Amino acid sequence: MAAADLNSLCKLVEGQLLRMEGNTFQDCMDRLGLEQYPGDYQPVRAAGPKDDTKNDGYCPRARVFFAVHATRGERIDKTKAKIRSDLEGCLQEHRDVKVWRFLTNETLPGEVDLFIDNELRPLYRGVTVEVWGLKRLADEISKLKREQIDRIIDIITMASQSLMSRFSNT
Repeated sequence: MAAADLNSLCKLVEGQLLRMEGNTFQDCMDRLGLEQYPGDYQPVRAAGPKDDTKNDGYCPRARVFFAVHATRGERIDKTKAKIRSDLEGCLQEHRDVKVWRFLTNETLPGEVDLFIDNELRPLYRGVTVEVWGLKRLADEISKLKREQIDRIIDIITMASQSLMSRFSNT
């Protein structure tokens, strides 16, 4: 794929991710997990008194746990508290966490990044703590095949539209 095409695709994916909120964003991230970890990713939803056990989805074999949060317009202190609570809660509830990944459709402010790097990572050296914001998510999704991208962001990309129009004209 040409660089210009990949850049356009990334912009399309970013635009779609930016529009998502709440369960729509979480459903999209579940579809990403299912594509990236076929046969391993398990979506998780809140239920009962234990809520979601600070786990929005995970890979039982790979031991990767996900926290999904649409942070648009949220105060910095609230975002930091959410990240800390989700990370610490996940580590309390689950064994052998290798990677904890916070997924958001926002580019987090530098203050939040410093908080993660200077406060959280040193406390939990045995766990890889990652943040996938808007740009990283769009980049990861755009690397996939068009059919996968369509399933994840739940739209039909230009290539798929072209293919569909060929079938409808026959």
